[in-house]
Amino acid sequence: MEVCFNFAMRKSTRVITHFYEERLSQVGLKVGQFSVLRAVNFLKQTTNKELQRGLVLDQTTLSRSLKPLIRDGLLLVTTDEKDKRSKLIQLSKKGLKLYQTALPIWKQAQEQLEEKLGGKDVKQIVKLSESIVKKLANI
Repeated sequence: MEVCFNFAMRKSTRVITHFYEERLSQVGLKVGQFSVLRAVNFLKQTTNKELQRGLVLDQTTLSRSLKPLIRDGLLLVTTDEKDKRSKLIQLSKKGLKLYQTALPIWKQAQEQLEEKLGGKDVKQIVKLSESIVKKLANI
């Protein structure tokens, strides 16, 4: 039987996503939402384009991820004074508080995953993932 790279990666991604979502559910977040909050926290203030590049998401997927975070008051969106067509995104106080609450849960999930997989496998997974993104994501 011929190996399908896409199927193999999606299968492992679903398992890892489920692993994180089980843990983050206690604060009401999906892993994708946590990733957006984490990226915005790191960037302090950002634009859709910067988030798209950083998270390697298309505009539609990013918009779907941002919508509930904005609706729930976790992200603030303002107009960029330099470019009125561009929107600036940052964490609200509520968003920062939720991110800070979720961060230790995420860190514990990281540790548990590394313990289950082993440090060597984790390093290989990260290295392979970075290689795939670099070669295929047109960044």
